[in-house]
Amino acid sequence: MRIVGFVGFFAALMVGIGSNISIMIDYPSIVIVVGSTLAVLLCSGSSVNNMFGAVFSSRASVDNLSDAARTWRLAGVAALTMGGIGTMIGVIIMLRNMDDPAAIGPGTAIAILTLLYGFVIFLIALALQTRLQGRAAEAAGD
Repeated sequence: MRIVGFVGFFAALMVGIGSNISIMIDYPSIVIVVGSTLAVLLCSGSSVNNMFGAVFSSRASVDNLSDAARTWRLAGVAALTMGGIGTMIGVIIMLRNMDDPAAIGPGTAIAILTLLYGFVIFLIALALQTRLQGRAAEAAGD
């Protein structure tokens, strides 16, 4: 059922986006959100390998599952925060270019898409965190 949930989530996004997929991809926004989220995880000393490994491992220990759940929580919060910071960066770029209407677009894309990317990563991280916490509770009960 979890796979159906993830597929349904992305299918709903794709239906909403429709043929506009190319305008939904903004590399500066991706770098701001994904790059900064990864940097926060590395600065915090979190195990990024364990974070992904626990999701795909059926034999992870309770400690690994709990640690991975905490790391996914941090990743979600960091992504959402970086989406907000990216929005502020985009607004600053927009305001700086108010005299040139053609230059407002890139700032607008950064402002809106960084927040969108942050929310999407937050939702994915929240789902994975919840699942890993459930698996840790199951493993602890055995």
